[in-house]
Amino acid sequence: MEALWQDLRYGFRVLAKKPGFAAIAVLTLALGIGANAMIFSVIDAVLLRPLPYAEPERLVMLAETKEEVPNRWVSYPNFRDWQERSQSFEAMSTIRGWATTLTGGGEPERLNARLVAADYFNVMRVRPLLGRGFLPEEDRAGTGPVTILSHGFWRQRFGSDPGVIGRSVTLDGRGFTVVGVMPESFQHQGPPPLWVLIGQQAKEGWMQRDVRVAGYVVARLRPGVTLARARSEMEAVGAELDRQYPYANAGHHIRVVPLLENIVGESRALLLMLSGAVGLVLLISCANVANLLLVRGAMRGPEIAIRTALGASRWRVTRQLIGESLLLCLLGGAAGVMLAWWGAELLLAAEPDFIPRLAGVRIDWRVMGFTFGLALLTGEVCGLVPAWQASRIGLHEMLKEGGRTATDGRGGRLRKALVVAEVALALVLLIGAGLLIKSLARLLESQPGFDARRVQTMIVGLPEQKYPGREQVRDFHRQLLERVAGLPGVERASISNNLPGLPDGWQTDINPEPYRRIRAGEEINVDWGIVSPDYFTAMGIPVLQGRSFTRQEAEAGEHVVLVDEHLARQFWPDGQALGKHIKYDSATPQEIVGIVGNVKNYGSEALPRIKIYTPYGRSRLRGAALSLKLTRDEVPGLIEAVTREVRALDKDVPITEVARLEELLAREAAPRRVNAVLLGSFALIALLLAAVGIYGVMSYTVEQRTAEIGIRMALGAERGEVLRFVLGQGMRLILAGVGVGLVAALGLTRLIAGLLYGVGASDPATYGVVAVVLGGVGLLACWVPALRATRVDPLVALRHQ
Repeated sequence: MEALWQDLRYGFRVLAKKPGFAAIAVLTLALGIGANAMIFSVIDAVLLRPLPYAEPERLVMLAETKEEVPNRWVSYPNFRDWQERSQSFEAMSTIRGWATTLTGGGEPERLNARLVAADYFNVMRVRPLLGRGFLPEEDRAGTGPVTILSHGFWRQRFGSDPGVIGRSVTLDGRGFTVVGVMPESFQHQGPPPLWVLIGQQAKEGWMQRDVRVAGYVVARLRPGVTLARARSEMEAVGAELDRQYPYANAGHHIRVVPLLENIVGESRALLLMLSGAVGLVLLISCANVANLLLVRGAMRGPEIAIRTALGASRWRVTRQLIGESLLLCLLGGAAGVMLAWWGAELLLAAEPDFIPRLAGVRIDWRVMGFTFGLALLTGEVCGLVPAWQASRIGLHEMLKEGGRTATDGRGGRLRKALVVAEVALALVLLIGAGLLIKSLARLLESQPGFDARRVQTMIVGLPEQKYPGREQVRDFHRQLLERVAGLPGVERASISNNLPGLPDGWQTDINPEPYRRIRAGEEINVDWGIVSPDYFTAMGIPVLQGRSFTRQEAEAGEHVVLVDEHLARQFWPDGQALGKHIKYDSATPQEIVGIVGNVKNYGSEALPRIKIYTPYGRSRLRGAALSLKLTRDEVPGLIEAVTREVRALDKDVPITEVARLEELLAREAAPRRVNAVLLGSFALIALLLAAVGIYGVMSYTVEQRTAEIGIRMALGAERGEVLRFVLGQGMRLILAGVGVGLVAALGLTRLIAGLLYGVGASDPATYGVVAVVLGGVGLLACWVPALRATRVDPLVALRHQ
């Protein structure tokens, strides 16, 4: 320890004498270590940190899967059978969203609550802060409605009143008795305002086995039960239900995954990609610092030779030099923590809600420990080879004439190899970033099949108790459309169950003409749009053949339907779809009166599912999207005017999720935008580091070959020849790095193929542009040392030698 402390003190003195060298090395390492520390803090919060529940490793999520739907909701009867027939689970519960309207005590408010089974809080192993949990006997229709409040809703709506237990809240016109308040720390699937029992809300249609409305299922494994055993048991349960109820269950499988894996979802691929990117940045930083240490070791040749002559062993010299590199890396690690903290703050400020659990990101002892370990490892990697190389210098070699160039010969090949590696790694990162940026550009330029410009959207929610039947819902929507269509600045007004381009939660099974008996597992499942007549005009969706709904058809809920071009071609390739019929939610045939253009899912290259559109008068559409096509970009006071019209019809109807359609689509593109920005930032850092590395090596080469250049110029070499000579040496290294990088990129970029849109992982244009850009930057990095070489005075150069 005494020798180590002595080495560190000496290292401080040595670095203090060369502050420029120390600053460049520390900054280079800070960029590499800081980027890795930041991404590690995100990975730690999202992937590594256990869920904040008791024994989280025993929590799993169950869902039904079918070919075209990997995660499908469960029917309520199936869920009850899963509970009764499985032995692997301690407790099991459904969970799904539930849009409801809160009234009483102020403005009506649309809440996104949760419907759960009675065992939900037992599954999650959480006790209420106040009151009690749900009771099994309460989880059925006909019992008094009860609810449990979240801590945030209790604080916001009831002022943290401990006497809230037993009070009533009005949801959809029904009174729900508050029986509990959950602690602030409990959050699953976001912080919902409250929880309600699904059995109490189950309508008559929900009891059908082929109606999948119960949501997903969360369960807790029994102690000692493995995930594999639970999967095997649920496969057997699923097969048994298939045999008993073939029409409802044939072709479906039960998926059982750890709850953490389900929550993390697709963000795992993004984070692994970013961790690979920052790993490459760190390797470039290591190569850069190793190059600097090689140069510095060669320049310290006389000092090291004298130390050796005075009795220092090779191991003693190597240890001293490694200590100096460790000191640099620890300083770089300290600066890297500051950069990581700053980067994490920027990431949190961007609020990328597509990355779950991101709110838990913080620079804590785990991140500090990771950074410290990474700094030590980096110090070893950066310092070992340069220290070993420098320790081989002998006294008599250094004292003889030309000793400096002799020492350079040992490390020259290694320095060049490191430059080639830097260029190759930077090229891989630049190509990956280029592909993501081009993918984002293709997405923004894509034609999704509709026109999102000047479309204002909002959700109008109708309380179920007040609007129980189809006629009441239809009359409200009819009056609303009449009122808002006449507002200044509104060109068209429409009602629909969903918005184009966004994930679609409405599906139905169809049977096209000529009708055939559909066997179990052969249902034709399609996306289902419920719309008013002006929907297609408002959204810019072309009617290719036939017509849209008439106002009378839409309001009366006539048995007519529009289909998209994809469906028409699939079942009537001869182009004779008009006038044909399909069946969907009833035995009554629905006549096809029009064919509309296909609408893509925004940001997806997958073929959209076939889709049908039916009149809004046929459905109880209580949570409808009101869309207004505007005459100009901005209409001042529009939202206030719409709100007044809604309040005039019913003061208890809330308006929520007010947004422009372009804004909603931009949120869908947000993951690709963040991917491109983050990887692009790391690629630019890599490009800067590679340029610095090239510049450093070429500067040292020019300095070492000053005498040779002087002799060439004394013998008549022109400045242009010297310039070409030096540039040629640098460009050979750059071209070698570009070649290696292109080969590596062809293999590595396939790992991000799933994140691309409209561009292949081996896109030639991106590869070519990036290679040219990197070559140009490398040329600039070589240009300054080459220009300095042309200004060498031959007499000064010869005296220098």
